[in-house]
Amino acid sequence: MRRGGIGPTLAGMKLAIALAASVFAAAPSALGTSPGPSLTGIGFICSAEQAGGSGGPLALMKDVGNGGARADTANPEAQAWFENALDLYHAFSHDETKAAFARAAALDPACALCAWGVAMSLGPTLNTQMTEAERVEALAIADRAATLVKPGDARTAGLIATLQGRYSDAPAAGGGEMAYGKALDALLAKNPGDAMIANLAAHALITPARQDDYSGVPRAIAILEEVLAAKPDDTAAIHYYIHATEFAQKAPLALPYAVRLDDLAPGAAHLVHMGTHTLMRVGRYEEVAVTNAQALKVDAETRSALGPTARPLTQRYYTHNYLFGLGGALMAGDGPLAVKYADHAAIAYPSSAPEERRTMAQARSLVALGRYAPDRALAVAEDPQAPRLVRLYRHYARGEALAAKRDVAGVAREAEAVAALSAEAAKDAETGNVTLADIMEGVLRGRAAMLAGKPAEAALHYRRAADAQEKAFPVPRNFDPPPWWYPVRRSVAAAELKAGRKAQAAAAARASLAEWPHDPLALRVLAQADRKDAAANRAEARKVWQGDLAKAPLDLT
Repeated sequence: MRRGGIGPTLAGMKLAIALAASVFAAAPSALGTSPGPSLTGIGFICSAEQAGGSGGPLALMKDVGNGGARADTANPEAQAWFENALDLYHAFSHDETKAAFARAAALDPACALCAWGVAMSLGPTLNTQMTEAERVEALAIADRAATLVKPGDARTAGLIATLQGRYSDAPAAGGGEMAYGKALDALLAKNPGDAMIANLAAHALITPARQDDYSGVPRAIAILEEVLAAKPDDTAAIHYYIHATEFAQKAPLALPYAVRLDDLAPGAAHLVHMGTHTLMRVGRYEEVAVTNAQALKVDAETRSALGPTARPLTQRYYTHNYLFGLGGALMAGDGPLAVKYADHAAIAYPSSAPEERRTMAQARSLVALGRYAPDRALAVAEDPQAPRLVRLYRHYARGEALAAKRDVAGVAREAEAVAALSAEAAKDAETGNVTLADIMEGVLRGRAAMLAGKPAEAALHYRRAADAQEKAFPVPRNFDPPPWWYPVRRSVAAAELKAGRKAQAAAAARASLAEWPHDPLALRVLAQADRKDAAANRAEARKVWQGDLAKAPLDLT
């Protein structure tokens, strides 16, 4: 997207311009915005909606990585499928990986690494698990692969042996992926500079982080930095380095690589998206919004090309990218793109879509309407049969919309409605909904108090909501994407500023910016609360905010 990546079609761009114009004409908001770069993101989403096709036979996928590893085969077709499969594996295209490795193995039944790939693709990844039946099947395939190893090929034998240990009925001490990662690391020591083994080892070492075991992360970072020193454009290494530095709370280290990953693998939706993990953590919110829109486009076009055997748009990463992009648009103040994301939810998540993902997309999309299309938010009809999460977000969005219209009593009513739903959720032990309701209620009561000219009271409500957010969703473990759309601590800063307590306002703004860097609304408060670096903070806020910052009221910060 940033340098020569996939661009929206001409038809998509024309439609994007028309949509953006309609957003500004029909849905004015108290938060001033202008089209600007949002047109590109809107065009990407339009292209995702227009993607269609009957699909075709299994084919090599283009531009999904650049691994280039060799297999023990003289069959050029088998080699091509093996390389493609390995790239797809590192791009987390899980179903396509299995199909491509199987194709390579079918083309050359004597290829040991092709069979190894089939067995490996059945195993866990950073984002997927395996069943017991898959483990048994994978072990049998790995055992058969071992019989195909050519004389003297110690590297291939070693790779297969690591899989046999991974899938063994009696796993090595330590068990699980950590033992597998350490076995691959030991194999790397025997094959120094082997990027294929290095990337596999790094992936295995960071996989336990999903179960809060970060012990393998430092070694993974060291391995990946060696790979990237030799090959800075290695897409697999960049993918895992982004994750590893994120786990180590050192996300900025990956920024030089993250900003170009979408250009290096423009055909792999997950890799197009992956750089935005780093971009979100360093505060480049508009890029997060636009790049995830690009990922939606690539995913939709890929699904169309693969035809009926492909998963629907509501598969795991589509929703992940959708929520990331929507969050970036909201943080950047990109109203047109945020509203386009909101509209896309109804198209990408029809009633036939998996309920959990449809519910999450529908609920989060309402925030965009509340902030940037208040009349539309207020027009959303109440549905007593809707999931409680959707009903909570509907009331929250209505509260934001009424705050934009300066209806203090209306905002207070929506806060009460949220509180009532929270009580229902508590009775049903829905702890996640209760936590979200605590944040929503605090924010809305803070909005009402700000509008009523009671900033000290607002600060108390906002502080309660901020504390709930930070306790439930600490940033180091919850930016994938953030479960709540903005840092409420910045609202504390705004209330303190309006109350005339500039020192407290500056402290709260700095605390917010420490975890949500370059947040333009927090920067604006800081610039007003503290003269030190005020000009620079104000300039940075204007640069990040996608619109007229002067039109974003302090009461809605």
